[in-house]
Amino acid sequence: MTQTTSKSTHEYQVRDRRNWQAYGVVMLALIIVPPLAGDFGLYLGCVVICYAMAAIGLQVMVGVAGQLSLGHAAFMGIGAYATVLLQMRLGFHFMTAAIAGIALTALFGLLMAQLIRLSGIYFKIATFGFGVIVYQTLANSSSLTGGHTGLTGIPKIELFGAVVETRVQLFVVLLVVFAIAYALAVRMIQGRAGRAFAAIGQNEAAALSLGVNVPGYKVGVIVIGCCFAGLGGLFIPQLHGFVNPDHFTWLESLLLLIMISVGGLGSLAGAVAGAALLVVVPEYLRAFAEYKMLIFGLILIVSLTLMPKGLAGAATLFLNKRTEGMGK
Repeated sequence: MTQTTSKSTHEYQVRDRRNWQAYGVVMLALIIVPPLAGDFGLYLGCVVICYAMAAIGLQVMVGVAGQLSLGHAAFMGIGAYATVLLQMRLGFHFMTAAIAGIALTALFGLLMAQLIRLSGIYFKIATFGFGVIVYQTLANSSSLTGGHTGLTGIPKIELFGAVVETRVQLFVVLLVVFAIAYALAVRMIQGRAGRAFAAIGQNEAAALSLGVNVPGYKVGVIVIGCCFAGLGGLFIPQLHGFVNPDHFTWLESLLLLIMISVGGLGSLAGAVAGAALLVVVPEYLRAFAEYKMLIFGLILIVSLTLMPKGLAGAATLFLNKRTEGMGK
């Protein structure tokens, strides 16, 4: 029994150490690569970070806790529109509007979490329906959201009396926010809540028998995942200078699912890698823009065929083989 406990503790320590190592690699890559690629590289870096934050939230929900959502992009939209509307209509300061936007996203996440009463495929279909309702509401509330045309004249971010005007400044802000959000996600999955999420994802009945508050943790992971999506979404208007509902369709929800699948289910670093791949590759294939979803589908099929555990799984396998080779 002692040996089993010791082995389990060692495995957790190795996993935790690798999570932080992956965090370091991801942050180093984001600090170095986009600036080297010039202004366009900074733009892509900003887009990657926005989607990576949403993908991390979805990864915790799906890859860790096993709660599949087909409407995740809707929460990016809620975060984006709530923040912008509070600034434009009520004159809120950006920080206040952003906090309120994330709080509203959490509230809608809590509302969607009530769907956990549905089991299996019915829950998944219901999350898709939730996403469609949010999209249609944004698209048809012309007097408030601008409808399909969207909103322009997005107020600049103002932090501590300084206005964020250039792309470099926006990239730095996003990088800092992402570093904090990613670190919180790593810390969470290493803690008690993360282990409860993992237990639910692996075997819900077994988790229940071990005394895990399954309904409570399910609600918690959905709300947390939605907050990460809202955090990523609230910077989309700042990045593009406008916002419209087409940024948050069901296709974007599908794209987020492809990101975490290609990156490797259960891996936060994998979610970031998947986001980077699926943001950057299409930008260099703009001549084939009409085949965008076909390209995403091919990336998914090829990656899962060659790397069943995604990019993160392939990296782990490589590191394990290298460690074994050095030990001989």
